[in-house]
Parts: sequence; C-alpha cells; structure tokens
Amino acid sequence: MIELYCGDGKGKTTASVGLAIRAAGHKIPVYFYQFMKDGSSGEIEILKTIPGIHVKYPPVFYGFVRNMTKEQKEEMKDHYMSMLQTVNHIIEEHSKEQIIIVLDEIIHACNYQLLPESELCRMLKHCSSNIETILTGRNPSQALLDLADYVSDIQKVKHPFDQGLLAREGIEF
Repeated sequence: MIELYCGDGKGKTTASVGLAIRAAGHKIPVYFYQFMKDGSSGEIEILKTIPGIHVKYPPVFYGFVRNMTKEQKEEMKDHYMSMLQTVNHIIEEHSKEQIIIVLDEIIHACNYQLLPESELCRMLKHCSSNIETILTGRNPSQALLDLADYVSDIQKVKHPFDQGLLAREGIEF
C-alpha cells in the first residue's frame, strides 16, 4: 500500500514517524529515508535508537532550494538518486516480507526537480502488496495521488510562521 501525507499543515513528518514507531513495535522493519533535510531534526536522533528502524538522509544539504547554486542542486540530485536506488534494492531484497518504507519530503524533492518523479512512480508501481510506502510533502502531483491508497491532506489553519516566528527546536524540528 502507498500512503501519502501531504498539505501545508504541520504534522506530515510527525505522522510518518508515528507510523514507523508503531511498525517497529510490531517487529516490522522500517526504512526511514529523509529528503530535503540534513538529519539534524529531533525525530531522526530518536529513530536511530529504535531497533528495526534504519535511517538515511543525504550527507549534505544546502538549505532552501532557491538559495542553492546550480552545482549544489546537481550534487543534491546525485544524492537523492542514490538514495532512491538504495530503496529500490531494499524493495527487491524484501519483496516477500512485510516492511515499511518512509520517504519523508520526497514529494518536495520531486517538485523541485531534485529527483525525477517518473523514477519514484516506477518504483512505487513495482512494490509488492506487503510493502507499505509512506510519502510526505506538499503539492503531490496527480500521478502520485492516483497511485496512493491513502491520502491524508494536512491543512494549516494557523501557524506561528505566518507571524514571523521561526521553527523551534523540539517542536517544529
């Protein structure tokens, strides 16, 4: 099954972390891959300590895409493609087992052309039914919406960022 947590509201990553913890509690292997982040958020540190959860994020991250140089974008593309290829190998190796794959902020990476959505869709179409894949991010394409079995649209009603407040450690990251 494919689950999609999207929208402009807070909680997409938090929902995927909750699902990862639930699965690990049932001894289901979890592969938590984080895109568009640098691995410094609080959930990553705790996920690394939970048996059965495997965490991966890019070795470098340059912040907002709009501030990246062309070279930095190319480097991110290479890292993201490598991460997706690794996920493909995991899917092939575990095709007969129940596993959870979380691709946090992968929709964002596709939207900014840092990862070809066509490659993501191809991978999703070849997942066996016992592999649960969770995608997070804003503005999923119609192709991703069509592939998904679950879609949760998390909408912002009010957010401190709108008043100029930055993300707070332990709360938003």
